[in-house]
Formats: sequence, C-alpha cells, structure tokens
Amino acid sequence: MKKFAWFKHPNDLSNDKRLSALIDHEGGRGYGTYLYIIETLHIQPDGKLSFQQLNTMNRKGFGKAYMRKIIQNYKLFIIKGEEFESTISYNSPAKDSMETAPNLPDNSQETDEELPENKETLDKNKEMENDDNSQNSNNKEGKPGFTRVRGDKSREEQRREDENRNNDFVVEKNGDDDGELQAAQNAMPPFRPWRELIDSLAQDSEWKDRVCMTSGFSSLLSRRFKEALEIFKDHVLLHGKEKSIDSPEEARNYFNNYTKEQRTSQALHAALLALDVGQPSATPPDPHRYEQLVNGRRTYLGCPIPDDAPPRPDATAFWNEATHSWSSQNTAPKPQKRHT
Repeated sequence: MKKFAWFKHPNDLSNDKRLSALIDHEGGRGYGTYLYIIETLHIQPDGKLSFQQLNTMNRKGFGKAYMRKIIQNYKLFIIKGEEFESTISYNSPAKDSMETAPNLPDNSQETDEELPENKETLDKNKEMENDDNSQNSNNKEGKPGFTRVRGDKSREEQRREDENRNNDFVVEKNGDDDGELQAAQNAMPPFRPWRELIDSLAQDSEWKDRVCMTSGFSSLLSRRFKEALEIFKDHVLLHGKEKSIDSPEEARNYFNNYTKEQRTSQALHAALLALDVGQPSATPPDPHRYEQLVNGRRTYLGCPIPDDAPPRPDATAFWNEATHSWSSQNTAPKPQKRHT
C-alpha cells in the first residue's frame, strides 16, 4: 500500500452497513476511534498495523482495549494473525475498492440464539451483506468515496436486528495480549447513574467540609447536607443537566459551583433555613445565616459588610455607617413608662 499524506473521506461514510452498526452500538466515540485507527494505518508504508502497536497508539480517549474491540467486532478490518488492515480502501481506484474485498470472519462472536431463526431471513441478510460489500465505495460514474444506500425497508430491518443484539460485544482472545486485555476491561469503572454519583458526595468527608466552609452558611449546610443534595437533584432535573454528571469529579464540581454561585447559593440557603423552622437542633444556629460569602467577602443583599462588624442579626437588618452598627425593622420599640 502506497503511503499517502492524506486519504479520501467519503461524504456518506457513515451509511456503510458496518459503520452504521458501529455508530448504533458505540456512538461518536466508536466512530472517532475507527477514524483514529484509519489515520494511523495510512501513515504506515504497507498500510498494516499489528496489535502490539496499539500500545504506542494508546492515548487519552483511545484506550488499547477499546481500539481492539473496534478492530475485531465490526468487520471493518482484515485480520491476519497479529496484523490487520482496513477493509475499505480509501485511496485506491474504483476497481480496487471494496468490490474485491475478501469475505471477513465474523469477529462479533454471535451466539446461535442471536442468529436468524429461519432460512429465508438468513438468505436475505446474506444478500444484503454481499450487496453492501460490492458497492460500498463507488457510484454509477465510478467515482471513489460514494456509498449506495439501501432502501428504507431493508435498512430498518437490519437496524432492528442490530438493536436486538447485546451492546456488550465479546472480544475475541488472541495471543499473549489476553491477560493484559482482560485486565484493562476489568479496570474500566462501571457506569454509575447521576443520582448515585450525587448521593456519594456525602461520603467524601474531607471534600464535604471544604464545600461547607466556602458556602457562606457552613454549619447549616453541614447539618442539612443530605437535604441539600436532594434539593440539588431537583436543580439538576430542572435544568436538564443529568447527562453532564457522568463521573464523581463532575458531581463534585457541579455541586461546589452550585453552593458558591450567588443566585443558587441564596436559594439553597433559604430552602435549608425553611427546613430548620420549628425543628430543634443539637447545634446552635449559624450566626452568619443572614449573610452571603462572595469571593471571600461577607455581604448581604449585594452590599459589603465591614470585617469587624458583628453577624447580621436578621433578614431585615442593614448596616448603619453613622452608628457603625446594625439597624433592624424587627427591633421592638422600648415600652414607655406610664405617668400616674
């Protein structure tokens, strides 16, 4: 294979039967990983890579185990021993395109239960596969890079069959990499729902103490931390941010910003105060519960508070610069003496 500084990318590459199945099962990550492998293949003098070279290709977002899964499970590569090359020839003329591509072994390791149950369906699927292999990269005029898309009916039938298969493909074991591949798969963290990730925040005591200290209502938040997490879940649902919380780090960062940002912090503070109404507490109330901490500075209603000022006594109090003290509308007037 001649080494090219570039290769032709068909404008409807994703309509190829195998790439369509790849996208259905793996999404954008799988499609991006496939193109990353193709790019690396096209800088090789012979257009081939070995499974050992996946070690050097391993980088953030492109794990070795995941790349091997893409190579083996979707019939997009011709595997010969420890080497593989692309099934689709991107830079070859029309006559050297996929029309002459050899039949590939089924690396997806489908079980008997996953295969069509009757001969008519089996023959139909085989005909669809042969039709796609013979016309994948050329149109009527012989221009490379065009794919003839199957009719809507056959496409929909194939999609339903793909959806019926298990998304978790079994990677075929091969050579000395078996142990390393299995270890990599076991090391991958399991998927955790966003609600579970938020609930786990209460278990990180050191991080929890720091968040409470920087919130501006530390004792109240610490005392009502679990209730605060439930209020935070409602906030996440309201703003449609469930998919953005996909790791413990994302959950911590989001909640930390939630307790610091002035608008959301004030709303959380008010909600937690309402929970405290009429309920005895073993700890004294937060003396600064009627204040907000913004960028390390005490404030109330957007106004700064002098550093040496005592805590704001209630929600109606304002700082009197003339008397250098708090004035409040809730201060009851002193009773007048009656003259007899």
